[in-house]
Amino acid sequence: SHPVQLIAIIVAGYVITVNWGTFIWAVSNGHVLQSSLGYYINPLVSIVLALIFLKERFNKFEWLAIIFALIGVLYMTIKIGEFPFISLLLAFSFGIYGLLKKIVHIDAISSITIECIVTAPAGLIYVIYLWQQQHITFGLNISSFWLLFS
Repeated sequence: SHPVQLIAIIVAGYVITVNWGTFIWAVSNGHVLQSSLGYYINPLVSIVLALIFLKERFNKFEWLAIIFALIGVLYMTIKIGEFPFISLLLAFSFGIYGLLKKIVHIDAISSITIECIVTAPAGLIYVIYLWQQQHITFGLNISSFWLLFS
């Protein structure tokens, strides 16, 4: 069971990295509405994932609340006027992250530590790439570069 848990935590680390990266990219590139919509869609995604994978069941009042939430999200999606690719990526990545964390029985400190350890190399490679392309200002001088890693 431990290898399965470890794999799930590693996958969770990269899934949340995709989520954060998408959010930062979207907001930085003027897709604030799509970003916001993603976090309104996320509870609905989490509900679907819970129904499928955790065999959750809801009473009639909970279903009524889910229907109202769905109507609200559909209304907001229509008002945005474009297909919500970014929103869906944010909603599904965060929903999958939540599902993985729910099914893995590892304490929070250990889990986040493993996630950080396994995603740090990819983050470091990306920062070095941005630094070489001069797409970042922080880290262009040696003092701030080392401050970044301290």
